[in-house]
Amino acid sequence: MTGLRQRVRSARSAMASVLLMLIVGGAHMQDESNVEDALPVTENLALIETTGLFGEPTQAVRGVLRNPTDGLVFSAISVRAEVYDSADSLIGEGFGGAVDVCRASWLPDFVLPPGASTGFDVMLERYETTPIKRVELFVEAQPVTAPALPPLADGITGIVDDEVVEVEWINNTTLRYGVGCARLPFTEWTWMQYDLTRDRTTPTTHPRASSVTPEMRTRLRASTSAEFEHAFIRYAPDGDRLLYQGSVNDLLSASIDGQFNRLIQGGLQGELFRRTLQRVIWGTEERFLAAYYGGYGDPVYYFTATAEARRISPSPTANRPSVIVPGITRDANRAVIAGDFGEGVGYYIVVFNNSFFEKLFDADPPGNNYPSPLPITDPESDLVTRVYVALDDADGSPRLMCFVRESNTLIDLAPLPLSLSQEERAAWWLSPDDATIMLAADGINAGLWRIDLNDLPDCA
Repeated sequence: MTGLRQRVRSARSAMASVLLMLIVGGAHMQDESNVEDALPVTENLALIETTGLFGEPTQAVRGVLRNPTDGLVFSAISVRAEVYDSADSLIGEGFGGAVDVCRASWLPDFVLPPGASTGFDVMLERYETTPIKRVELFVEAQPVTAPALPPLADGITGIVDDEVVEVEWINNTTLRYGVGCARLPFTEWTWMQYDLTRDRTTPTTHPRASSVTPEMRTRLRASTSAEFEHAFIRYAPDGDRLLYQGSVNDLLSASIDGQFNRLIQGGLQGELFRRTLQRVIWGTEERFLAAYYGGYGDPVYYFTATAEARRISPSPTANRPSVIVPGITRDANRAVIAGDFGEGVGYYIVVFNNSFFEKLFDADPPGNNYPSPLPITDPESDLVTRVYVALDDADGSPRLMCFVRESNTLIDLAPLPLSLSQEERAAWWLSPDDATIMLAADGINAGLWRIDLNDLPDCA
């Protein structure tokens, strides 16, 4: 067994050197390191086998960069490697930098905030094939004083600062959430359960994880890792069926074990073969909205249906494209979208079963990386009476706002703890009793926040 041992040498100004020692027959060990305060700390180092840009086998050093400071952010982060053999000869080198949870390189404007961590990868290029004895890493970063963060508003509580990509309500006071890369299968996420009454988080497993067997994947034609990732499997939280994506982006449903497949929307008929499935938003009784778009700024195409393959809305090409991810009522028969549909830029409501379409209010919508609207229906009239939305104020700061339909007013409720780049996304989920919103974001400013609506200004 090969292990890794880390120690840190002294370095000049904004450069740190970490020594990796390969110990044949030893166990995996990592020593505590003392690093200058103005430098990121490297942790969880590993030498891995991987493939290069052209599919050739190669090696890489993978690890975590952590900002140990309280008041600095790091920018312009890069990592360089030197590879040595037992004769202390230089036999290779490598270059890399910080990566996100999906192992993609951060954009050039990336900064590492105080206390935050991110991954890094360094691909190695070998000059000689002699065995590696040690790898030295040189981490460079530019420290900048961090701006003071505003306190959370009353009624908003931070739960974790992990990259939360999915939330599933179990009941009014309990939920589970998944942490990881959004494009990877849910079985590769780390699942936690959160108890609102006790404000306690505990590790858990997803109740459908055991259903993902080789036989089930074979029935879904998702046996390989690439096919499984593309399948985008999502389970109805209150039913016994799942959604998955076929090879030409057909959207289908199946029973929990992958049998009794039903076609919901053909990839060719709805032009889904040229679009990317990004979100599935569940209502009640296995109703859902499927949202398709590419990158930031692209229009969002969507449709609603049930996991039993009953269509609720028209096909994606027959629905008005939205500049945001639409929000749906729990019956998935109504959606709130945004754009300019002949009456100026703003938010509109569409009712699918009777083609009703009405503008709700004027606003400059954020991008498709913001949380979708949350329309609330009156239990007696079954009409949408208010809509919670995430909007930027005049200074570009995210705010939680509520549109009251009866009085035609938009009420500013609270600042939202979001700081998103164009590559990062946020979403939220409303509790069954409409009393709590769980807000999540990925990226370097990731987290999960609890919003207690009863502690915010009235929006009745």
